[in-house]
Amino acid sequence: ASAGMDHIIHLWDAETGQKVGKPLKGHRNYITSLSWEPLIKMRKERRLASSSKDKSVRIWNTEGQTCLLHLTSHTASVTKVLWGGEDLVYSASQDRTIKVWEPETGRMVNELTGHAHWVNCLALSTDYVLRTGCFEHTQKVFDSSTSQGQAEMKAYAL
Repeated sequence: ASAGMDHIIHLWDAETGQKVGKPLKGHRNYITSLSWEPLIKMRKERRLASSSKDKSVRIWNTEGQTCLLHLTSHTASVTKVLWGGEDLVYSASQDRTIKVWEPETGRMVNELTGHAHWVNCLALSTDYVLRTGCFEHTQKVFDSSTSQGQAEMKAYAL
């Protein structure tokens, strides 16, 4: 899958390099991130999550090429979406929050707050710790070996 500034998601055949089906349309601004449902959780249809500067996350059925859910609780651009192995979807935003969603119902199950600036990236580890990164405009760096620095690293146990 690929997406970008045209607000459209294109699906591709990895073996032939050819587009598959029709484009997935629905976002009203740049698409910032895509995340596939993990294969271990996959149902008969492949699902894909997308985030956008339109402040939303969408869950797509790529087989039927339809939008299953439109998640709209963020108040600023969504910068990253990540599908976790425990069947939750995480979204990070310029509103300084991380929201945790049930992809079956669209229900927000948690909201993580505390960042002083935009949350630009997310990573999940196998020890069920969500690691986040925020924009640090002062260019100060956190030194984990000495625990010195102005930028604070956040880790949330899930």
